[in-house]
Amino acid sequence: MRRIIKLTAAAFSLLAVGGAAAFAASPPPAPTATTGAATQITYQSAVLEGGSNPEGAATEVYFVYGTTTAYGSTSTPIQLSAGKVTTNVSATVTGLAAYTTYDYRLVAVSANGTTKGTNKTFKTAKIPLSLQIVASPNPVVYGGLVTVAGTLAGTGNANRAVALQQNPFPYTAGFTQVGNSELTSSTGAYTFTISSLEISTEYRVINVSKPTVVSPIVAETDALAVSIHTRGIGTRAHPATRFTGTVAPGTETDAKYAIQELIGKTWKLIAGGITANAPRNGVVPFKIVVRFRHGGFFRVFVGTVEGANAESFSAPVSVRGYP
Repeated sequence: MRRIIKLTAAAFSLLAVGGAAAFAASPPPAPTATTGAATQITYQSAVLEGGSNPEGAATEVYFVYGTTTAYGSTSTPIQLSAGKVTTNVSATVTGLAAYTTYDYRLVAVSANGTTKGTNKTFKTAKIPLSLQIVASPNPVVYGGLVTVAGTLAGTGNANRAVALQQNPFPYTAGFTQVGNSELTSSTGAYTFTISSLEISTEYRVINVSKPTVVSPIVAETDALAVSIHTRGIGTRAHPATRFTGTVAPGTETDAKYAIQELIGKTWKLIAGGITANAPRNGVVPFKIVVRFRHGGFFRVFVGTVEGANAESFSAPVSVRGYP
């Protein structure tokens, strides 16, 4: 019985020594990796959070992320010193697609191994809708065609109803809709046409559906329409040129005008006057006789009286000189 007990004790001792040796030979643990929440999410960025215990060895941690569990993108690595305390980490990832679901997880790597945290997901925000607007040509000659165009930008910008609004000079009546609304294109583009602008006007475009979005205001300047005609009169000894023309709209009565001559590269004043005090056929006429012998290029400049239209120039005309 004693021999059996001794053998059992020896065996027990042997097992104890072997177990200790086996325990001593066990590899050190790999670092931990805990995937945390995604915060501060915008339409193009997010902050990913997590934690890692280095388990006694210097550790590098980083997030992998992408639109599938294949990930494909990696955040900037973070270095953790050797220790056995869990450290919270975070990384800002940018360049993301709007309104898109992303998979992500934390990865921890040390000399003792690699640990991958659980997979989590987040969804980026929508790009806020915004409206851009431009009116052309600007200024436009009285009665001319104006195009108001732009883009509705942001998530869900295609096939959205937008409307054009106007606020004519003196800009105190407030904005009212012009014509019917229209749908934006597949890229969010829109175009409105004003066939005949007769007064300087402010324009803006609004998104008809929710959320309400309003473009900046563009001020379209309506310039006076000025025509000019010339005719040589007088004699060779006393040469002169008659300048005649019209100004539209017909409200621009008693407006100051100036006949200008192109000398070198500069327009110089040579004569001037006041338009008629009553319109004829919807326009205001003017007439003046200027005495000179030489020829050249001339134009007329007309100032504005009402303020609803901007000052303007006629097209240049060529006048022949006298021999």
